[in-house]
Amino acid sequence: MNRLFQLELVKIADGFQTKSECLTYLTALLAESGCLSFPDRFLAAVKGREDIMSTGIGKGIAIPHARDLTVSCMKVAVCLIRQPLEFESVDDLPVQLVFMIAVPQSASKEYMKILRSLSEYLRQSENRDTLINATSETELYNDVLKIEEIITDSINS
Repeated sequence: MNRLFQLELVKIADGFQTKSECLTYLTALLAESGCLSFPDRFLAAVKGREDIMSTGIGKGIAIPHARDLTVSCMKVAVCLIRQPLEFESVDDLPVQLVFMIAVPQSASKEYMKILRSLSEYLRQSENRDTLINATSETELYNDVLKIEEIITDSINS
């Protein structure tokens, strides 16, 4: 399995004007990593999913995601947003951590395991706090690598 998280896909941003701007930024990161053949189509799939129901899962976390034919390999772009962003979350709180998951059409079992492992990990307040308090992208990346280990174990079990 390729790495889900890569240093160049883990960013700290001061803030975004809108949820759409944030989603566009993360899609561009995934496109640069080489896993999206048609970024516009992937972004449309993510936004379509957001229109049905926000992926703001609460407690300052959003996990926008889409499974699409144009995705060549599974990757996760991560953004810590210093200025909390309105995301229409289930708890109506703004988000500070966004994990955008790009999933190939064929990977539905792994997809569900990644979503479950990620949301279970982020449910723990100490895990969220560690990520939110990261002072550099390298520190944030090292913190998300712990999540990758949990996800990899889940996929392989």
